[in-house]
Amino acid sequence: MAFEKAKIVERVLSTVEVPGFDVDVMSSGVVAGFRISRDGDKVAVFVDFLGSDPKCGFCKFINHTLWSRIADLIKERLRDAGFKEVYVVDVRSGSEL
Repeated sequence: MAFEKAKIVERVLSTVEVPGFDVDVMSSGVVAGFRISRDGDKVAVFVDFLGSDPKCGFCKFINHTLWSRIADLIKERLRDAGFKEVYVVDVRSGSEL
């Protein structure tokens, strides 16, 4: 079951595009990883807004409103895929978005 759920998460996240850019959150490196609960009902998606390069101009360009929209899209799509609880967490601060 865990493998199937992980494939669902990966497939769903690959459909979430960064608004204004022609790239999804998986390919762009925004998603650093995810964890699924043992019962398969909950998922936490860890996002990294700075990516591998803190000097990244792309990262500095994207503002808080855009990050909130990305988090909302991730939550919406994963809930539509059957997850009861979805958390989007900033990997650097540990805060939920």
